[in-house]
Amino acid sequence: MSRISFLNGEFLPHEKCLVHIEDRGFQFADGAYEVTLFKNGKLIDGDAHVKRLFRSLNEMKIEHNLEKENLLKMQIELFAKNNMDEGICYIQVTRGATNRVPYVPKNLPVTISATVSLGKKMTPEEFEKGVSIMTHDDIRWKRCDIKSVALFASSFINQKAKDLGFDDAIFVRDGVVTEGTFANAFIVDEAGNLVTKPADNLILQGITRNRLIEIAQENGIKVVERSFDVSELVKAKEVFLTSSSLILRPVTQIDGKVIGNGKAGEVSQKLASLYQQFTSN
Repeated sequence: MSRISFLNGEFLPHEKCLVHIEDRGFQFADGAYEVTLFKNGKLIDGDAHVKRLFRSLNEMKIEHNLEKENLLKMQIELFAKNNMDEGICYIQVTRGATNRVPYVPKNLPVTISATVSLGKKMTPEEFEKGVSIMTHDDIRWKRCDIKSVALFASSFINQKAKDLGFDDAIFVRDGVVTEGTFANAFIVDEAGNLVTKPADNLILQGITRNRLIEIAQENGIKVVERSFDVSELVKAKEVFLTSSSLILRPVTQIDGKVIGNGKAGEVSQKLASLYQQFTSN
C-alpha cells in the first residue's frame, strides 16, 4: 500500500499531493503548522493543537473556514488509511495561491495539507545518555509564539550545532535563555523547582510544555515560570527539552560542560514516565 496524505479535502497518494508554484507558503513562508502525536489510537492533546493552529492563523490574518472536529477526524482517518496505530501528524495551512505580490491578499482559499510518519523515538539508552547542546544567539523574528512555517533560522542553527558536534542548540536573547531550535527548554534549579521561561512572543507555547507543567504540578513538583540566563542554565541540576514529536530529551552537556552527573536526572525520568502513563490512559 502506498503512502497516503491529505491535500485540500482529499486523501491522495503521497506523490500526487502537489501544490501551486505560486502558493504563498512556498514563496513567502506564509502559513502555519502543527505536529500532533498519535498513540494508542488517539490524538494526544489534539484539541489543544488545533486551537493553537487557529490562533496562529488568526495572528497571521489568514482567513479560513476550517472546523476543529473536521481536522481532528481527518488526522485519525489519515493514520487509519496508512495502517498506523501510532506516529505523528504534520498539518500545514497556507494562505493559498495567487500572483506573487508583496502585500497580503484577502479572501484566498487556503491550502491545507497533512502527512503522517512514525517520527523518531529515543531508546532507553539514548534517554539516559541525554543530548549535548550549544548555546547560540536567538536570530529568529520576534513572533515566535506563532507556529509559522518560516523555520529557516531554527533549521540553520540546528544544522550548525550538528556540524559542530552537538545534538541541538538553545537560543539566548538579550542574556535570557528562550528555547531550543524546535523545542521548549526546562531546568531544575538548586531548590528543586522546575523552571521554564514564561510564554510570551519570544517562545512558542508548546502543547507538550503545557501538559508536562500540568503533570508536574499534579505530582508535587513545583513549577516556576521565570526567565533565567546561561550561567543558571549550565549550573542547573537538570536540563531538558520538550516537543510533541520527541516528548522529553534530557540535556547532559551544554557548551561542553557536563550537567548534573552527565545522565538523565530524577525529575526528567519521573516526568517522562508520568507522560507515558498519561498517553496510555
